[in-house]
Amino acid sequence: MLALVNGAARLGSRFAIIGGAQRVEADIRMDLYAALQRFPPAYFAQHSTGDLMARASGDLTAVRGIVGFGGVSLVSTIVAFLGAIAAMLAVDPWLTLYAIAPYPVLILLARRFNATMHERTEAVQAELGRLSARVQEHLVGMAVVRAYAMEPAAVRAFDETNVEYRERSLGLARLQAQFGPLMTLIGGIGTLVVLWLGGGAVAEGRISLGSLVAFNGYLAYLAWPTLALGWTLAVVRRGLTSMGRVHEVLVAAPPDGPEAAADTELAAATPPSIEFRHVSFSYPGREPALVDVTFEVRPGETLAVVGPTGSGKSTLGVLLTRLWEPRAGTIFLGGRDVTTLPLGALRRAVGYVPQESFLFSRSILDNITLGREGLGRGEAETAARTAGVATEIAAFSEGFDAVVGERGLTVSGGQRQRVALARAVAGQPPALVLDDVFANVDFAKEEEIVGQLRRALADRTVVLMTHRLRAARAADRIVVLDGGRVTESGTHDELVARGGLYARLWRIQQLEEEITRAS
Repeated sequence: MLALVNGAARLGSRFAIIGGAQRVEADIRMDLYAALQRFPPAYFAQHSTGDLMARASGDLTAVRGIVGFGGVSLVSTIVAFLGAIAAMLAVDPWLTLYAIAPYPVLILLARRFNATMHERTEAVQAELGRLSARVQEHLVGMAVVRAYAMEPAAVRAFDETNVEYRERSLGLARLQAQFGPLMTLIGGIGTLVVLWLGGGAVAEGRISLGSLVAFNGYLAYLAWPTLALGWTLAVVRRGLTSMGRVHEVLVAAPPDGPEAAADTELAAATPPSIEFRHVSFSYPGREPALVDVTFEVRPGETLAVVGPTGSGKSTLGVLLTRLWEPRAGTIFLGGRDVTTLPLGALRRAVGYVPQESFLFSRSILDNITLGREGLGRGEAETAARTAGVATEIAAFSEGFDAVVGERGLTVSGGQRQRVALARAVAGQPPALVLDDVFANVDFAKEEEIVGQLRRALADRTVVLMTHRLRAARAADRIVVLDGGRVTESGTHDELVARGGLYARLWRIQQLEEEITRAS
């Protein structure tokens, strides 16, 4: 009966420990994922995807180990040590002192082991991050790897990283393997001391033979915690190191801003003004992308921003939507400094289509609606017609329910860009920022989309960054950037008449169109 009770208790405790550790791991993973949502692009430019994935997988597994059996083993080991030593002191204090005399050496070794363990664990986890990054990079870029016959080079690069990870892991394993026998040796020295001194004490009659046998029993009981100490310290040290890596992300995450449930000013039907006031910005380690840029987009106006490649057009969009943080007092939406606005309210008010469009591996319908409240199939189809992609979606066998591949790779670049445009239009934000949305369509499709956008967005404030000047010609006003500075502004006809940079770009594009038609 007692055996059954003991078995049930052990089984229940294991379920409780494992279940509790799994729940803690799930909670930390949720916190980590939520923290990653709040980081700006600058953070992801400094940390590889593979490293962050390693923290969310391997590191959290190590944390689960310390929360589960690692933590329990550490507590039970300490309790076993204290209990056994207390019993030994009750038998003979002096003999106890001699028995534990070698243990200061154990403490010194444990401290050294702990420090080395921490260093090697960090090295292993960092190398795992690099290995994950290598795999992720090659899988995402598999089309390039195959197109350029890079398979052998990719395998070699992976093998180099994999070998380094293996060597660091083996070094960590060797360290753990060395510590266990040292614990056994120290425990054995204590036993020899007790047999030698205890035997003499029995011969002299200071203690009884039964007391010596009991003392040796308590000393033998110390053998298990001594042996377990190496494994326990390894699990705890690895868990603490991994927890430190996870904690780095959690504490570095920007705090949740004051989120307005409904920002009536930004969400109002009246389109807001957009103002860039003496905006200067540089990406880390690069030349200034914008230098003292100042212009205003009036409410309900469509303004085109044009200029050569690298002139800073795209930077305006990422600063307005605070994907990169602008300086306070430089960018205003509806007369309000964007750095003071809750991010959720700001991004609901500004529909943003980046130059590099991204689609999730879901249906086209899901990619347009993004699960936003009030957006269904009808709104998605209307937005797709405005973006000039509805006919092509209807040609798919599953229509709007067709699932695109990872990153939208199963649709063309032009389709991917126009689905992203439909996504922005569907939410009916009062302001839109469209970054080169016509880059992957021909001139006829461009004219069609421009006409549909003008009708659909007649009551919206629109900033259109583009190098396609036919689209810019349809805007109310045009701002020309060159080298990050505003060099010209005005209507299409005004800028052509001035004969400046815009006029030269316009003549070049007309010539390109003529060559294209002739061919």
